[in-house]
Amino acid sequence: MNLAVIGLQFGDEGKGKIVDYLAKDFDIVARFSGGSNAGHTVVFDDKKIRFHLIPSGVLRGKIGVLGNGMVINLIKLKEEVEKIRELGIKERIFISSRAHVVTKIHEMSDEYEDKIINIGTTKQGIGPAYLSKVRRIGIRMIDLFNEEILWKKMNLLSKFSGLNIDEKLIKEDIKKIMKIGREFKENIVDTEIWLNKAMDSGKCVLFEGSQGSFLDINFGFYPYVTSTSTTVGGILSGLGISHRRVNKVLGVTKAYTTRVGGGPFPTEISGEEAKKMRDRGMEYGATTGRARRVGYLDLVLLRYSAMLNDADYLALTKVDVLTGMQKIPIATKYNCGGREYEYPPPDLKDCEVAYEFIEGWKEGNIENYRRFSAHIEKKIGRKIKIISFGEERENTIEL
Repeated sequence: MNLAVIGLQFGDEGKGKIVDYLAKDFDIVARFSGGSNAGHTVVFDDKKIRFHLIPSGVLRGKIGVLGNGMVINLIKLKEEVEKIRELGIKERIFISSRAHVVTKIHEMSDEYEDKIINIGTTKQGIGPAYLSKVRRIGIRMIDLFNEEILWKKMNLLSKFSGLNIDEKLIKEDIKKIMKIGREFKENIVDTEIWLNKAMDSGKCVLFEGSQGSFLDINFGFYPYVTSTSTTVGGILSGLGISHRRVNKVLGVTKAYTTRVGGGPFPTEISGEEAKKMRDRGMEYGATTGRARRVGYLDLVLLRYSAMLNDADYLALTKVDVLTGMQKIPIATKYNCGGREYEYPPPDLKDCEVAYEFIEGWKEGNIENYRRFSAHIEKKIGRKIKIISFGEERENTIEL
């Protein structure tokens, strides 16, 4: 069986831990979108390991695939590989020859553009890299072995950036990425062919999503979104496989909601209550270290993203963070301009959130977590199969 693990909120749902927990039952873990703007945190050997590019399942000794739908910062990829080796793990990764490369020009463009549009990006160069791809001037992994093409494309990137890029910077960046490209030459393959053949031979694949459904370029709260598809549909174009290859979809949601950067956040809270939730949940970005915005669980959003991804079942994470609350607010509907919505409208202007309150608990235990999850199941009509209540693999139960 092949399983997709997809974030159902704004990212940071705890997908890294869930993938790490499930990877024991799979042969391959494949990522289909995003770049180093995404971060998965996994506890391994009592250490917190943060992945930004490599699928977190490699800690289980599984083969990791970086698909053609990704944009890859080679310097950061090398750093991650070195980190894995320091842990005594021999990484096995394949990188798509068609994946695009994030350059220094992309990073500079990202910082410059965000000052204008003020979305609150991670400044990792992800949006500009995807823009270069669509403009047909992007650098693919396969281009790293042709210096003439690199020079041509880097100069086009410089021209389209609108920035005054020093030629010395271009030369230095070409030299760096070519050197790292040579180091990864044996890892760069046509992953769409390799992956399909692996599945034909009976290998099981865990498809690892990045970010969350409400950062999807098509279905997120535009323009406060990422530059690619983060929903289950992105797997098909981001890895070069048929929809028939995805047998099941597991949607991941926190027991509350968080997001980083700008954009709508209907259930956001502030003040001391927000600080307590943020500190208990350690809600600080794995990529930037930024404090995340926090709020209550939003079933309007969850109902919609579960539908978009046709989630077969859910994983509920960080339920322990709610311990100590007397009453737990949960958003059930929106009231917008006199109309009632069970799914979010494209424009959230003049929308008010309708809450219901369920009994909290003083002590975190499985019985209370099950009661909370049963309430969510009833409201959205999706089965919760996994409950996670801590960072370690062991703090996970399957229902």
